[in-house]
Amino acid sequence: MEELPSTAVGIRLQDGVVLGAVRRLSYGGYVLSKSAKKVFPISRFGIGGAGLFGDLQALTRIMNANIKYYELYNNRPISTRAAAKLLSIILYQYKYMPFISEVLFGGVDNGEPQLYVLDPLGSLLDDLYAAVGSGARVAIGVLEAEYSEKLTLAQGRELAIKSLRASAERDVTSGDGIDILTISKDGKINTEFLSS
Repeated sequence: MEELPSTAVGIRLQDGVVLGAVRRLSYGGYVLSKSAKKVFPISRFGIGGAGLFGDLQALTRIMNANIKYYELYNNRPISTRAAAKLLSIILYQYKYMPFISEVLFGGVDNGEPQLYVLDPLGSLLDDLYAAVGSGARVAIGVLEAEYSEKLTLAQGRELAIKSLRASAERDVTSGDGIDILTISKDGKINTEFLSS
């Protein structure tokens, strides 16, 4: 399978989860936009990824509606694992006409941070850290070299930024700023944009 344009990273830490992605939106060698946000909060969760921008936006809307429906119907919050499994099922249902996106999904349940990685066909992997997209090889090198289970949320945020900046320096489809989403152990979500 061809590498999907852009770069996104996710890191699970003791006190939260960090998701980050670059803003450049490209098609082939052409830059379509320098301000495409690819990390989104959904309910108590975060979603981000690389690939076709419209597919990532559609998945975000579908998940937002399905999470709200689940919580209204069952009169209780959905867990991070169940929400990630729901996303996996949605992706698999479209296996003949797949969403061309690699997705990172994170959240915190009862103070327990969780990070999941999904491919376009819905494979669901629980991981400590991950990088997806065309700049993933560079980003994962930085993550593997510097990740530790003892990192704080603030240190994980800095590591995510460092890995995305490294990918932007070496991958033509990555760059033009970074969006970062953090979810703390108490469930507080923070989003921010950092220019290049």
